[in-house]
Amino acid sequence: MKDMIQVSRVACQEKGAYAIFQYIENIMVEKTTMFYIKAHVCNLEKALQGHQASVTYQGGIMETEALSLIDADRYPVHLPESTAYLTLIQQCRHDIKTYGACRLPGFTTPDATRRMAMETDRVVHEAYPCRDTHNVYMEKDNDAFSEDHPRRRGQTSELDVIAYDQIDPGDGLYILYQWDDLLHFIAVVLEHASYYRMADPLAALTVNVMHEGQNHGWHFDEAEVTTTLMIRKPEEGGVFEYVHNLRTDDRNEYDQVNRALNDKHPDIQALEVEPGTLLIFSGYYSMHRVTPVKGHVTRYVATLCYKDQPNVYNSPEVQKLFYGRTA
Repeated sequence: MKDMIQVSRVACQEKGAYAIFQYIENIMVEKTTMFYIKAHVCNLEKALQGHQASVTYQGGIMETEALSLIDADRYPVHLPESTAYLTLIQQCRHDIKTYGACRLPGFTTPDATRRMAMETDRVVHEAYPCRDTHNVYMEKDNDAFSEDHPRRRGQTSELDVIAYDQIDPGDGLYILYQWDDLLHFIAVVLEHASYYRMADPLAALTVNVMHEGQNHGWHFDEAEVTTTLMIRKPEEGGVFEYVHNLRTDDRNEYDQVNRALNDKHPDIQALEVEPGTLLIFSGYYSMHRVTPVKGHVTRYVATLCYKDQPNVYNSPEVQKLFYGRTA
């Protein structure tokens, strides 16, 4: 993580260095009570020579900046002792159990969501084009099964992926992912005693990019639960569809999977997800897809990867598939 410099406005004023603070303000990244400066270290040291301002290096993300990204009144994830927090936890658990998905619309503010979209625009040209043919279990073709078996029915996924190491530490999405209060909130929702950010330098935080015509075929996730944030919605298409609890690990499962693949399952439902919506989804048990995007507005969805074990990395083969490289 890049070093960040935290500067206190109050400390500068108290030490008679307000002019120096004005200099700092010209190169600041975010105007909050406390400011993060990502560069200009040498110039900053020269400017502060002879003055004693409160300057410290910090590797973490300050809570005030993370809080500014979300609707904290509606979603008080930073107040675990509050009644509103406990009510939110209960609602999320109920929705996941009942519907397979906890949807938190407007989790990030409109300004924060627009900021994240613009920051994604900045690096979208670096996204890796991922093209894959798989079955719904994310496996390659297996001729041990008959040709009409669900494990032989190929699905095509075509999307571009922005990896974690392509997201700047000063970006809103990065700050949100590094925020401990959000990590702890999701852990409590899922009733995990321990929960960790993924250690993979490519997969820990990603943005799925879908241009016109791109899609994600029917599949089950390998992870029991995934956490995503809708950043930008396309003009048309790009609809998230799923069948709740389709994976049952019995013989009847294949019949139900075939019905869904034939678009004849009665429980296929579209989940309306607007920009700024945080979604906690039980994708291991619920088969899902994203329909082809239509129009010239690109779809951006971030995936925030958390694990119940520390130091989890994808295999080099998986890294190569989704990011075109290993790390």
